[in-house]
Amino acid sequence: MAEWWQRLVAIIIDSVILGIVTGIISAVIIASGHYQGNGNGLFSTRLDARHVIAGLITFVIDLGYFAFLNGGEKGQTIGMMALGITVRDTNTGGPIDPQRAGLRIFILYPGILLRWIPVLGAIAGVYTIVAGLSPLWDKKREGWHDKVAKTTVIKVR
Repeated sequence: MAEWWQRLVAIIIDSVILGIVTGIISAVIIASGHYQGNGNGLFSTRLDARHVIAGLITFVIDLGYFAFLNGGEKGQTIGMMALGITVRDTNTGGPIDPQRAGLRIFILYPGILLRWIPVLGAIAGVYTIVAGLSPLWDKKREGWHDKVAKTTVIKVR
């Protein structure tokens, strides 16, 4: 079984990679166009169509990253490759499909969809912290997302 710290460092690496990509895309979308109001559009409290579009695009990118990499033959994101861990089916030990991998990340990180919505994004963030810590008190080291998707994270090196 993978250690909790390995899972944490892997998701941090993946988050940095995705944060750079989606941050640039979001900044371009939100800062584009004519902005009416205080601020420069990027650091504003005003929620408009550009924020919704940026939120949906980053959701698709993030979900696709985890679904296709964790749901592929290797079952590894870039962060997991760096730490030598992989996602596997609990019953068979084999790879999972992209649908289960997508469900798994959405259960762990509902903010992947909700982060751009002011109050819901904050609530989802708190939930993600608790869900991310859940392997610490589980005797099988499975998180809530692992239990729902029927997966386990193991060491491969």
